[in-house]
Amino acid sequence: MNQRTIAFVGILGVGKSTFLRSAAKMIAFQHLTAGSLICRARESVHVHDLLRLQNLEENQRLLVAGFQMAKASTSQLVVMDGHVIVDGADGLQAISSNVFAALGADAIGHLEAEPVRILTNREGEKSRDRSRLTLSQLADHQSRSLDAASTIALSLSIPFKLLTYEQIDEFCSFATSL
Repeated sequence: MNQRTIAFVGILGVGKSTFLRSAAKMIAFQHLTAGSLICRARESVHVHDLLRLQNLEENQRLLVAGFQMAKASTSQLVVMDGHVIVDGADGLQAISSNVFAALGADAIGHLEAEPVRILTNREGEKSRDRSRLTLSQLADHQSRSLDAASTIALSLSIPFKLLTYEQIDEFCSFATSL
């Protein structure tokens, strides 16, 4: 079996998990989230919102370890829902392309949305403690995320796809064509 891995990225609150739940109704894949993988590798329960304040390099090492433990050998398609930039204790920090190489990413999909939609998503999710950002800051974070994601894909020579929430069909075509 030829297992494929897509790194599905975007900024916090853009709607990656919601998008992927809709896509899962159309195609089969294993959906793994970066925060859960890091916690699994750490063998503890951590509050996902606090992960961004911890050591970035250690978290990325744990992400790769957690991914290796969690991915099912029977899944033809694995989608890792995560980030290429993290708004950590030291501001925005980019995730190294080495992390995506270690994950065996075959492609990167980047989800984007209007900043007002992201703000609404972030404010509407009461179970998470997210930093409050202005529309301008959200637009800047999204632009930086897009640049980082496309740069990583280029450096790894893997396909890159920019998506909006309305393009679930395009994601499914992209994912099944790898």
